[in-house]
Amino acid sequence: MAKSDGRSIIERLKHRFKRIKKPAKQRSMIRKDHSKRTAMAVWSLLGSIVVLSLLTILLSVNTRSALNETNAHLSNEANEEESPSISLPAAEQYLSGFIDVFINVENTQEALEERKQTLKNYMVQSATFQDDKHSLYQLSDLKGNRILESHSLFNMIENEEETLFQYKVTFMNQVPKEKEVEIEPEDDDDEPETETVIENEETKQTLLLNIPVIAEESTFAIAGTPYFSEVYSLNGTIEIEEEQSHIDPYVGDEQSAVQEFLHSFFERYAAEPKEELAYMMKEPKSLNGAFSFEEIQDVKLIEVENGFKAEVAVMFRGKGTNIPQPAFMELEINRHEGNYYIESMDYQ
Repeated sequence: MAKSDGRSIIERLKHRFKRIKKPAKQRSMIRKDHSKRTAMAVWSLLGSIVVLSLLTILLSVNTRSALNETNAHLSNEANEEESPSISLPAAEQYLSGFIDVFINVENTQEALEERKQTLKNYMVQSATFQDDKHSLYQLSDLKGNRILESHSLFNMIENEEETLFQYKVTFMNQVPKEKEVEIEPEDDDDEPETETVIENEETKQTLLLNIPVIAEESTFAIAGTPYFSEVYSLNGTIEIEEEQSHIDPYVGDEQSAVQEFLHSFFERYAAEPKEELAYMMKEPKSLNGAFSFEEIQDVKLIEVENGFKAEVAVMFRGKGTNIPQPAFMELEINRHEGNYYIESMDYQ
């Protein structure tokens, strides 16, 4: 009985558990927040676009710059091929003849006509400069002559279509003047007579003659009317930075011996022929008696591996005139068999 009651209780409990219904699991209505992930994706996309745009711009600029440099290089080469530089010796030879014709003016009809025809041959072949009525050839109302004394090339300025040659020219202006001159009478009792004579009054001038020139292959022509201007100064105010030595000068045991060697050397360098200095110098040279040695004004020694580097200020004087001539030199002095030997000497 006990066993049957126990089973019945268990069966009843199982039956009751089966009758209990589990409630259905409801889905949560709360959605996950994806806004941060979306924002990051958008900003990443925008950043990529900006970076790509910058790279594109930089690449375009570099490409354009390289292209411009290439074009400029090709253009320069083309210009060099199209416009070869003027041969200076040939140009000077050509202009020497022109200057002689242009400057010299003789106040006679025959000489002026010859000058005009010669000048026309030098000028460019254009209607303007081949016209006899051009002002370059019209020399009316002359009162004297002009005579060339000297000329020298002063400067050369290259322009886009022509080259301007500037010559320093010196010429004499001759202007005839009437002058009353007394004539001594043959008889002492007669009064002196006067006679009018013509004498040339001369004035010298130095100016720049500016000549525009064009060239074609190895030929030349005057491209415009030459003109005069004042001779300007070529002296410039040019500053340079002097090198400062940070090496302490040598003041050791050999200082006195090296200075004695230098004193002996400069005496011989001034007075003797270079052959006599072969035992003191690697490449002998001398003043060969043109100057006399006066003194070493300053010397700075710097010790190097096999001797010394010497910076020396020396005073020479002209033979006879006694005109002082300072000299600044840099010498390399090597030790040689108990003495010294000059490996090199350069003027500074």
